[in-house]
Amino acid sequence: MNVITGATGSVGMHLVREWLAAGEPVRLLVRPSASRERLRDFLLHALPADPTAFDRLEWAEGDLNDGDSLEAAFTGASRVIHAAALVSFNRRDAAAMLATNRDGTAEVVNAMLACNVPELVYISSVAALGRQPGQPVVHENTVFEDGPLVSDYARSKYKAELEVWRGQEEGLRVLALNPVIVIGPGDYNRSSAALLTQVARGLRFFPTGSNGFVAATDVARAAHVLAADGAWGERFLLCGFHAAYRDVLATMADALGVPRPHLPVKRWVAEVAWRVARVVEWITGKPAFVTKTALRTAARNHRYSTEKIEARLGSRWSPAPLEEAVRLAVAHHSFVRERTGGGD
Repeated sequence: MNVITGATGSVGMHLVREWLAAGEPVRLLVRPSASRERLRDFLLHALPADPTAFDRLEWAEGDLNDGDSLEAAFTGASRVIHAAALVSFNRRDAAAMLATNRDGTAEVVNAMLACNVPELVYISSVAALGRQPGQPVVHENTVFEDGPLVSDYARSKYKAELEVWRGQEEGLRVLALNPVIVIGPGDYNRSSAALLTQVARGLRFFPTGSNGFVAATDVARAAHVLAADGAWGERFLLCGFHAAYRDVLATMADALGVPRPHLPVKRWVAEVAWRVARVVEWITGKPAFVTKTALRTAARNHRYSTEKIEARLGSRWSPAPLEEAVRLAVAHHSFVRERTGGGD
């Protein structure tokens, strides 16, 4: 039995698809408030030849910070694929991210040890890796160092990884994946999936930097293949392609049939924007629409090494290029809008 956490997230839904498509039993740890309909719609779209896929799922209600519910969900399992996480770049969410990402992962490890579940596949983030001066390309062995451009999200994922490797020291077989910015379906009002919603609504501005991107389906496929290969005790950075934010947003706009963002976020604009956003947040109590860390990070150019995953998987690692990754994401976005009468 494979237990998947975070199954309604961008990567999590593809993880469910991969394991179901392989004919393996899947149990999902979900909160009572989780949107099961989102996963049902995704599977209808992603596995059209298998309309009963959703019905084969087992469900276990629980919470990452509730050890008893985790032990109930993990009983009889041979593997946990842990993808649940809180993603935010708002400083107000710092404590919540530590509670979910670090403390929740610690609870997952503890429950696995208590239930004798031997294998843990952890979906981490490239944010948990370091970005050291003088080292322009990030790779699996880049040491994490805190600093002014390190987000609270990055800190929480780095600390979560410490719990994962602590689990290895206590007897678990561990595989960690560090994807870059993920392009795929999910909650179109949160995380990287929200980019599609912003573009669909007529986003006019684009950041001037560049970054690494990867399709959610490629992250899930790598997780399944590497686990099947027994790549335990390893960490793999997953990057499908590098691109300027301008090109990614333009490709999304073209696929959605809306005007492209055409105004660059210049440095002085960014510095004004995050300050205005903070004032608006203070007045209204609503989360800021942009943050200082996010804007400053998006103005930089980031590069990532893919040597390790390419060496391990060879031709089995053939990630989708920009146009294909966006096409897959937009196809699902349009599918959801049609089924919900045009809502995001």
